[in-house]
Amino acid sequence: MQASSSSQREQMFSFIDSWKGSGISQQAFCREHGVTYHSFHYWYKVYREHHSEGHPAAKKPAFVPLRLEAVPIGRPLVELVLSDGKRLLFHQPPTVDFLKALL
Repeated sequence: MQASSSSQREQMFSFIDSWKGSGISQQAFCREHGVTYHSFHYWYKVYREHHSEGHPAAKKPAFVPLRLEAVPIGRPLVELVLSDGKRLLFHQPPTVDFLKALL
């Protein structure tokens, strides 16, 4: 497949959009539609790069806000809230290197 063909790109982007709405794995979707898994991943990379251009919401921030509050006794000392809503609670101060490894 050639990346320069705009009609092929549109076709593969449509294929990827169909997969995203299918609820099945990439491999199963490719198998059902006769597309090689390797080709799918190439086009999925192109798709992600294309869809992140010019969309500030798609780009990850370099910094996130930090809110400091007084901690009552018995409550977690550090609470890290992830973008998907999951929370990590620490009852002892984590090191900066440990937090970097988590993120």
